[in-house]
Amino acid sequence: MVRENPSGVSPKHSLTRRALRLAILRIGLVSLSAGGISYYVNSTSIEREVTGQLLLSTEQSLQRESLPFQEIKELQQNFLNEFAETLARPGTKATLVDDFQQIFYRHEDGSYTQRPQLFEGQPLADGRRFARMSATYAPDVVPDDDVKARFALSYLLSHKYGSSTKGRLFNFYGVVPEKGFPIYQDADIAKVFTYSGPEALKLETYEFYARGFGTLGNDTLFTRMYWDFSNNAWMTTIATADVADASGKHQILACVDVLLDQLMNRIAKPAMQGAYSSLFIADGEGTLIYHPSAMEQVKSSAGEASIRSLKLTQDYPLLEVASVLPPGQAQIVQTQDNIVAMGLIPGTPWVLAVHYPRSLMTPAIFDNLFIVVVLGLLTLLVEVFILRSILQKQVAIPLFRLIQATRRLGVGNERPYLERLPTRSPDEIGELARAFAKMAERVQDAQAHLELKVQDRTAELEEANRQLYELSTIDGLTGIANRRRFDEALISEWRRGVRADTVLSLMLIDVDHFKRYNDHYGHQAGDDCLRSVARTLKDHALRAGDLAARYGGEEFVLITTTGVGRALDHAQAVCLAMESLALPHAMSPFGVVTVSIGLAVMPFTQEGAVSDLLKQADQALYSAKARGRNQVVLAGPW
Repeated sequence: MVRENPSGVSPKHSLTRRALRLAILRIGLVSLSAGGISYYVNSTSIEREVTGQLLLSTEQSLQRESLPFQEIKELQQNFLNEFAETLARPGTKATLVDDFQQIFYRHEDGSYTQRPQLFEGQPLADGRRFARMSATYAPDVVPDDDVKARFALSYLLSHKYGSSTKGRLFNFYGVVPEKGFPIYQDADIAKVFTYSGPEALKLETYEFYARGFGTLGNDTLFTRMYWDFSNNAWMTTIATADVADASGKHQILACVDVLLDQLMNRIAKPAMQGAYSSLFIADGEGTLIYHPSAMEQVKSSAGEASIRSLKLTQDYPLLEVASVLPPGQAQIVQTQDNIVAMGLIPGTPWVLAVHYPRSLMTPAIFDNLFIVVVLGLLTLLVEVFILRSILQKQVAIPLFRLIQATRRLGVGNERPYLERLPTRSPDEIGELARAFAKMAERVQDAQAHLELKVQDRTAELEEANRQLYELSTIDGLTGIANRRRFDEALISEWRRGVRADTVLSLMLIDVDHFKRYNDHYGHQAGDDCLRSVARTLKDHALRAGDLAARYGGEEFVLITTTGVGRALDHAQAVCLAMESLALPHAMSPFGVVTVSIGLAVMPFTQEGAVSDLLKQADQALYSAKARGRNQVVLAGPW
């Protein structure tokens, strides 16, 4: 039986077949165009995303890795300041020369080391202990009293700073230019270094010594990394010298040896999967500290291998950027094979580079391209069937509404446009509308949830920043404000006083005979004593603008905004309150722990500066000590 063709049109030339042929042609053209556009968009988008993640993770690493070096530089500067202040005190040199005689022992070759058993913790005659402290002094310069005083003071301060940072720093030592240094560490250098034979110690050949004492300034320097066979680890030395005198001579060099193993381990595991990191010095040659494929060459060259010497040509573009990098800020460098985020670790001459191979992006680009092409083909094939089976009215209007809804999806939180969708239609368009409505609800809910999550994360970050600021301004021993917080508050109160034309008073407070207290009762009792003083001062910081802070060692400060009469009463009340605590002090003529207070009051109607107020308070404190301690002395013409 033959079916009739009422249209009279040959099946070969039917509208259906022509529409199908045109649709197939369009499918091919659209798929090719969509594939090309998708490839470009996807590659650009993925590269942008990778670049953003690289920048963020690298800058976070730069800030994280800078923290220990900032601490070291601050400790070294505190060491140098305390060294200079101690030497400047009247009568200190004679005491230090006496300490030198107690601590050090002269050998037959003219060199000096610490006395036997001191390193193991045996006390001196006065009860002081210096466990883990050793020292060596070259025999080619006979020490006079000045050298003895400086060497003894370096020994005392190296023990103080080294023991306080035990567990955080590998060691701490102060070097005198006469080629001697005491050091706080686990190994006794007195048993390691000698001054004769092929292994004789020649301190002047060490990089930190030559560079530290070879310049007039006091900028912190980092030596090239070196392999320490005694510790079987990579190390670098961070050194800061004091300011040279008029003759160009330094008195002391504060040093810390830093183990690099943990830093290398962290660098070896960048946050982005598939990436790798390198670390080098911004010296034009790119002297390597860490590179995953060159550590054997670095070790065999004693730390002198560099990007140029190893001809790592793929990293040459990094050297051009390294010299102009701002500290702590990452920049992107495009190389032939990698996308590299690099930045200078703040406070160091080191450049951290995180390399992301471009080859890692290729699978994702082609996966997205495949999905786009397949979806395009499927969509256009569905369109072919729609042309044959669905009327314009049943398709065009609902699709138009879906398009409008799609464009408005995610714009604002109102959803009235969903009500116009043909969700009640029983056909595929209705199903699509219902599915879209559910998806739109989820998108809106997800967007709202994301906004709340962003707000929560922002609040958490602000709280973390606040806590970090508080930690950086609180003295770790006493729990009150530290020197940094005091400096900020003093300048702030000074400026406010200038604007308001008020009076600012400053108490400089020193615990009487505290060294004797420490020597007699021990450092733990000394710490407890300082905490008691801090609590007393905090209890007397009565007004909103008052601030009690630890100034350094056994010295404290108290800022108030009261006039002369009330400030003097306030200072005397502090002095009396401290004595009333009745903390036993067998080595004090008062029998209890007392304080001496230097009080300075400055109205802002007279000319002056913050340094003048500090200087007056310091002079008043000196007078209080000279008059017998346990009293308040008011500075100035009052």
